[in-house]
Amino acid sequence: MKTKVLKLFTLCVGMIVASQPPVSAQDDVLKKMVGEWTYTMPDMGGGGAMDSKCVIATENGETKATLLTPMGDITSTALKLENNKYVGDLNIPDFDMGIAFYFKDDVLIQELVAGFGDIVMEMKRVE
Repeated sequence: MKTKVLKLFTLCVGMIVASQPPVSAQDDVLKKMVGEWTYTMPDMGGGGAMDSKCVIATENGETKATLLTPMGDITSTALKLENNKYVGDLNIPDFDMGIAFYFKDDVLIQELVAGFGDIVMEMKRVE
């Protein structure tokens, strides 16, 4: 019985490891994301669409996104790979939301994940 459980456990761990891209591929994606990006925040019911900036940077081995907003800068927790997206959390006073980044056809996509629904935006690198 213990042998069957051990084999099953080993198989499960192997499947999880095999499903993740190699570390060097993850590093390449993060390096490609690092930089300054612009995007347009859709109208959320009040002030119209808003052009915004996001800076993705790596410091002390952690890659984080900083949203530059009129209300002040908001920095995410360290981005971690989950389901082929780099995800983190944003702590806004009285409100928590998630943020995710991934490439789709060489375009960086930003998703803000909140209780009222996801906001998906295409980002453009600042040259």
